[in-house]
Amino acid sequence: MNPSPVTPLTHALPPVSTAPRRLAAAWLAALALTGTASLAQPAAPFTVDLLASQGRLSAGQADAQAVNLRGTWLLAGGDVARAELLAEDKFNSRGGIAALGYTHVLSPDWVAAGTVALGRGGPNWANTRVDLELSRSWGSARAVVTRVAVYKALYDGSRSDRGLRLALVGYLPGRVVVEAGTAINVSEPGAVHSAMPFVAATWGQDGRQYVSVRASRGSEAYQALGDGQQLVGFDSQSLGLTWRRWIGPLWGLTAQAEQYRNPTYRRLSLGVGVFAQW
Repeated sequence: MNPSPVTPLTHALPPVSTAPRRLAAAWLAALALTGTASLAQPAAPFTVDLLASQGRLSAGQADAQAVNLRGTWLLAGGDVARAELLAEDKFNSRGGIAALGYTHVLSPDWVAAGTVALGRGGPNWANTRVDLELSRSWGSARAVVTRVAVYKALYDGSRSDRGLRLALVGYLPGRVVVEAGTAINVSEPGAVHSAMPFVAATWGQDGRQYVSVRASRGSEAYQALGDGQQLVGFDSQSLGLTWRRWIGPLWGLTAQAEQYRNPTYRRLSLGVGVFAQW
């Protein structure tokens, strides 16, 4: 399986002391690079996103659809609460995931985060998953952040994943945030090892627009294609682009595109959505 977790759509932090806010925003930036996120002070503490996507697959595979509802609550002191519902139809199976997450600012230099997810629908959705992460900022300007995370996921049929994620996040001039890292995964049965390095960047300003791009290339352990077909120990790569645009002070639109390929099939996914803040 691809070791990436459910990625909540998150936003920046309310006005608190600069150091904790920037560090937590850096942690959220990592999520932004796989979804979309704001890296500056938002206009309101509550944000809700609704996103629908369609995937066209090659090699005779059925098209895929997904609907994603995400909510973010910005709390005093820089903490962030998140919730997500995901419904998918892929490989002729229907499933989904419900997730809750929390980010806590421990100090001006440290941020901790956790996510718990429950899923249903078959071997491509984890029945349960837990992610724990710790990040630290470095330097007088705190423009560099390191992130370390561990996770464990349980699937149907005695399948499981466990792994480690490492990442380095940097703030650059011109409102650019860059990230590079890898996810190292071990799947059972068979202790199948996989690793997925990635690089990503986000540019923009809260209240106006954000553009994020992410590329990954590595290996996956398991992927069920339906009708008893299952890929084991294979290489894959993906390239994704996300655009988030404010139309009014408290609402806007999102769009995303992703191209994914492995030795068996290719997938092109397109998505559109709307978000509101209050």
